[in-house]
Amino acid sequence: MARKGASGMVVVKMMGNILLDAIVGAIPLLGDIFDLAFRANRRNLHLLQAHYTTGEHQGSAWPVVILVVLVLCGMIIAATYLIWQIVSWSFGLLFA
Repeated sequence: MARKGASGMVVVKMMGNILLDAIVGAIPLLGDIFDLAFRANRRNLHLLQAHYTTGEHQGSAWPVVILVVLVLCGMIIAATYLIWQIVSWSFGLLFA
Protein backbone atom coordinates (compact mmCIF):
# COMPACT_ATOMS: atom_id res chain seq x y z
CA MET A 1 0.00 0.00 0.00
CA ALA A 2 2.98 2.29 0.40
CA ARG A 3 3.38 2.22 -3.39
CA LYS A 4 -0.26 3.27 -3.77
CA GLY A 5 0.24 6.40 -1.71
CA ALA A 6 -0.65 5.30 1.81
CA SER A 7 1.18 7.25 4.49
CA GLY A 8 3.97 5.69 6.49
CA MET A 9 1.84 5.74 9.63
CA VAL A 10 -0.83 3.57 7.98
CA VAL A 11 1.80 1.09 6.86
CA VAL A 12 3.30 0.92 10.36
CA LYS A 13 -0.14 0.37 11.93
CA MET A 14 -0.88 -2.36 9.40
CA MET A 15 2.42 -4.10 10.13
CA GLY A 16 1.69 -3.81 13.85
CA ASN A 17 -1.67 -5.54 13.36
CA ILE A 18 -0.06 -8.36 11.42
CA LEU A 19 2.79 -8.72 13.92
CA LEU A 20 0.42 -8.84 16.89
CA ASP A 21 -1.74 -11.40 15.11
CA ALA A 22 1.31 -13.55 14.33
CA ILE A 23 2.77 -13.39 17.84
CA VAL A 24 -0.42 -14.08 19.77
CA GLY A 25 -1.65 -16.48 17.10
CA ALA A 26 1.39 -18.68 17.71
CA ILE A 27 0.21 -19.51 21.24
CA PRO A 28 -1.82 -22.74 21.24
CA LEU A 29 -5.53 -22.39 22.02
CA LEU A 30 -5.22 -18.75 23.13
CA GLY A 31 -4.05 -17.86 19.62
CA ASP A 32 -7.08 -19.50 18.05
CA ILE A 33 -9.46 -17.57 20.27
CA PHE A 34 -7.54 -14.36 19.59
CA ASP A 35 -7.70 -14.97 15.83
CA LEU A 36 -11.48 -15.22 15.99
CA ALA A 37 -11.78 -11.84 17.69
CA PHE A 38 -8.88 -9.77 16.33
CA ARG A 39 -9.08 -10.15 12.52
CA ALA A 40 -5.91 -8.29 11.48
CA ASN A 41 -6.80 -8.22 7.78
CA ARG A 42 -10.18 -6.64 8.47
CA ARG A 43 -8.55 -4.05 10.74
CA ASN A 44 -6.04 -3.27 7.99
CA LEU A 45 -8.84 -2.83 5.49
CA HIS A 46 -10.59 -0.37 7.84
CA LEU A 47 -7.32 1.53 8.29
CA LEU A 48 -6.95 1.89 4.52
CA GLN A 49 -10.55 2.92 4.04
CA ALA A 50 -10.26 5.56 6.75
CA HIS A 51 -7.01 6.79 5.24
CA TYR A 52 -8.34 7.13 1.71
CA THR A 53 -11.85 8.40 2.47
CA THR A 54 -11.40 10.75 5.43
CA GLY A 55 -7.65 11.34 5.39
CA GLU A 56 -7.03 9.85 8.84
CA HIS A 57 -3.74 8.30 9.99
CA GLN A 58 -1.56 10.84 8.21
CA GLY A 59 2.04 11.37 9.14
CA SER A 60 5.50 10.02 8.91
CA ALA A 61 6.50 6.67 10.31
CA TRP A 62 10.08 7.70 11.06
CA PRO A 63 9.56 8.33 14.80
CA VAL A 64 8.09 4.84 15.16
CA VAL A 65 10.87 3.27 13.08
CA ILE A 66 13.57 5.04 15.09
CA LEU A 67 11.96 3.93 18.36
CA VAL A 68 11.82 0.31 17.20
CA VAL A 69 15.47 0.40 16.09
CA LEU A 70 16.55 1.90 19.43
CA VAL A 71 14.60 -0.71 21.39
CA LEU A 72 16.10 -3.53 19.31
CA CYS A 73 19.61 -2.13 19.81
CA GLY A 74 18.98 -1.92 23.54
CA MET A 75 17.78 -5.51 23.61
CA ILE A 76 20.86 -6.68 21.72
CA ILE A 77 23.16 -4.80 24.10
CA ALA A 78 21.32 -6.20 27.14
CA ALA A 79 21.43 -9.76 25.78
CA THR A 80 25.14 -9.45 24.99
CA TYR A 81 25.86 -8.16 28.49
CA LEU A 82 23.80 -10.95 30.06
CA ILE A 83 25.57 -13.63 28.02
CA TRP A 84 28.93 -12.11 28.95
CA GLN A 85 28.02 -12.19 32.64
CA ILE A 86 26.84 -15.81 32.46
CA VAL A 87 30.01 -16.92 30.65
CA SER A 88 32.23 -15.02 33.11
CA TRP A 89 30.37 -16.52 36.06
CA SER A 90 30.54 -20.07 34.68
CA PHE A 91 34.28 -19.81 33.93
CA GLY A 92 34.78 -18.41 37.42
CA LEU A 93 33.12 -21.51 38.86
CA LEU A 94 35.21 -23.85 36.69
CA PHE A 95 38.58 -22.36 37.56
CA ALA A 96 37.95 -21.35 41.20
